[in-house]
Amino acid sequence: MTMNLWIRIEAYLRKKNFRRLSGNYRQMEGKPILNQALLINGKGKVSMGERVQLGYELSPQFWTSYAYFDLRGDDARIILGDGVILNNNVSLTADGATIQIGKNTVAGINLNIQTSDGHALDPEIRTNGVFPRLSVVIGDNVFIGDNVIILKGVNIGDNSVIGAGSVVTGDIPDNVLAAGNPCRTIRLLN
Repeated sequence: MTMNLWIRIEAYLRKKNFRRLSGNYRQMEGKPILNQALLINGKGKVSMGERVQLGYELSPQFWTSYAYFDLRGDDARIILGDGVILNNNVSLTADGATIQIGKNTVAGINLNIQTSDGHALDPEIRTNGVFPRLSVVIGDNVFIGDNVIILKGVNIGDNSVIGAGSVVTGDIPDNVLAAGNPCRTIRLLN
């Protein structure tokens, strides 16, 4: 057998094992295509539309990572629209808020989305659990490059592109190319 065939067989077995490791979650609606193991932690709800795909076989970190959804609190929600593709090593943390990703949105490797800072800035109250929790909404047909971090309260408009390595701290309008740290609009898209 050729090396390529062995790799394909191993990838097939790995994906089969992902389905077994991911289990049947009571808090999950929908049946994603799992090309990576999915670990769901917490008590909130996950809703996935049709043809949602987690992980991609021909991309970095296929062999070494997994998808992680952290639902902190009963009211935490993660909603993925139809046709969403989240590449390898995605981490979504819905801390008492919602992460909503619109239909046909595609994200590169190492996407990290947070709905809170996890602590207050004021050192006097930092450990008391009182801090802002704000939902993140990503529109339809958005493309998110590799190694992007999206922070609490961000809204990204339909059809926009977020460049690789960006840290998104504020809203991004529809139909723009945006990139940087902090992420800013670079130009309008046709």
